[in-house]
Amino acid sequence: MKAEEGHGALGRKLSAFVSLSNAEIDCIEAMQKKELGFSAGQDLVRDGEPYDRTYVVKDGWAIRFKTLSDGRRQILNFVLPGDFVGLFSPLFETADHSVAALGELTVHPIEPSYMVELFASCPRLGAAIAWSAGRDEALLSEQVVRIGRRSAYERTGHIMMELLHRLRLVGEAGQRSFEMPLTQEILADTLGLSVVHINRTLRRLRENGLLHFTRDRLVIDDLERLAEISEFSPQYLTPEEMPRQTAATIPSF
Repeated sequence: MKAEEGHGALGRKLSAFVSLSNAEIDCIEAMQKKELGFSAGQDLVRDGEPYDRTYVVKDGWAIRFKTLSDGRRQILNFVLPGDFVGLFSPLFETADHSVAALGELTVHPIEPSYMVELFASCPRLGAAIAWSAGRDEALLSEQVVRIGRRSAYERTGHIMMELLHRLRLVGEAGQRSFEMPLTQEILADTLGLSVVHINRTLRRLRENGLLHFTRDRLVIDDLERLAEISEFSPQYLTPEEMPRQTAATIPSF
C-alpha cells in the first residue's frame, strides 16, 4: 500500500518530498497511534504557556493566531490535515502564539521526546518533516507580503489559491474546489480587513466570475485569471523531491 493511500494526510504530504520506506511508514504509524478531539474554538496551544505535546492534524482545520490586549486578533495561517502543531516544542519552553480548532478537530498527540528520538532513528523522515516546517515558514513569508502590500481584492484571491494548493497536496481538494469552513470574520482576521470589506470583496470576486460558493464549498471558476490578478505563484507550495546531494548524506533503512 502506498503511503499516500494508507497513512493519512501526513503520509501523503511527506511522500511528496521523499519516497517512504516500510520502516519510515512504520514510524509514521507510530506517531499516529493515539487520537484526541477538540471542539470548535478550543485551544491546542496558548501563547506564553508551556508546550506539552506536538500534534499532527488528522481531520479538520485550526488557526494559528496572536491576540492584542484589546481583543483584536491576527490569524497567522491555517493548520490543515497533515500539518504539525508545536513541532519544535522540544526546543522551546513556551509557545509564541496560540492555536485553536476552527471546527471539530481530530489530532494525533505526540510526546516531544518521541520527536527527538524520531529525528535520530528515522533521519530521512526527519528531513521530510523539516521540509514540512520549511513550507510553513514560506507560508508566513507570503502572509507578510499578502497583508502588507496586496490590495483587499488581491489578498482574498491569493489566500483562496493558497488554500486550494495546500489541500490538493494532502488529497483534501478537487482540481478547483474545496470545503471551506471559514466565516467572513475569520477571513477578516486573516487578511487584516473589516468584515464589511471582506463581504464586498467576495461579492466582487463572484460578480467577476472568479469564484463562487456552493453550500460550504468554494469553487474557483477561473484559476488562471485569479492567479494572475492576485499575483499568485505556487512555487512556495509546489512539492519537490529531496535534493540528491541531501539524500546522499542521509542513510535510509
